[in-house]
Amino acid sequence: MLKKLSHSMIGQTLFSLVFACIIFILGITVKWRHENRPVYQLVKQHKKPYIIISWHEHILGMTWNLPRPITTLNSPHSDGRILGKAVQMVGLNVVWGSSNKQALTSLRQLAKELKKGRNVGITPDGPRGPARTLAMGPIALAHMSDIEIIPVVFAADRQWLLRSWDRTRIPKPFSNAIILWGDPIRLDMLNTAKRTQISKQSLENWRCQIEDRLNALTQKCDELCAKSFKTNSRKKRAP
Repeated sequence: MLKKLSHSMIGQTLFSLVFACIIFILGITVKWRHENRPVYQLVKQHKKPYIIISWHEHILGMTWNLPRPITTLNSPHSDGRILGKAVQMVGLNVVWGSSNKQALTSLRQLAKELKKGRNVGITPDGPRGPARTLAMGPIALAHMSDIEIIPVVFAADRQWLLRSWDRTRIPKPFSNAIILWGDPIRLDMLNTAKRTQISKQSLENWRCQIEDRLNALTQKCDELCAKSFKTNSRKKRAP
């Protein structure tokens, strides 16, 4: 019944409203802390656009914390539309498409957003995985637009993990969370004239490197969160 409801316009709107409420409640009750703040301020100042990437498992936490204005890529399928409408309700713009299937039209739309000076957000292992495997979409977009990629992740000291393909993280209300921003990444291209001639192997090499960086950033954030809030709890218990 729920699946059938999710395919109807009324059902999608209701589910979207529920997700938007969850994002809002988590946004105002979780104690968020940004690490590598110079990069966070760089994005927030909005002097130029960036391609911001985060794994699909971080989507609930990052939706609230991405500096506005920003346009995100969302799947046009029923589940994706529910989430897409929810993020629109909390202030994000949406382009409908996928980073790994029939992506050219979506990438062109995102490139137009970047030309307008707007940041773009992509979950590069979405909408259906495999988890923590980077699709070529962000690399192709960075190649098309010559815009830097910024990876970002979060971790909370208390959270639920869904039994979904991506193990979605849901920070518990009133938990402590760290948002870790990675340094901007620019594809190593010689000049504008030669950018169109870059080989598929070069793009694949960059895809692998950025996938590794995002996975390393995820692990670093988890370790930083565990260490930071474990230390704080010890201090609170000290006489």
